[in-house]
Amino acid sequence: MLQSYNMLFEFMEVLGKKWIVPLLLFLLLYENTTFSKIKKHLRVTSRALSKKLKLLEALGLVEKIVIDSPRKAGYTLSEKGKEVSQMLLGFATNISK
Repeated sequence: MLQSYNMLFEFMEVLGKKWIVPLLLFLLLYENTTFSKIKKHLRVTSRALSKKLKLLEALGLVEKIVIDSPRKAGYTLSEKGKEVSQMLLGFATNISK
């Protein structure tokens, strides 16, 4: 029980970090997108976005994909990332009712 609580606490701590929830919801809506599109729409610095994407990749919520050529990369949600993002979206819509 305590281990489950610790995992939940750590996960909620990650979700509470700046840009994490907007980033997950943006990727849910736009699916496969590039770093520059995310940066432009969220108005986040390159450094902050890079750190958050690496964190989400490490957690298995985001996947880096190759678009067109090996030099151009994009980002998409993993299946786990889609589930978490849909739960966040559902939670937000239930609060606004």
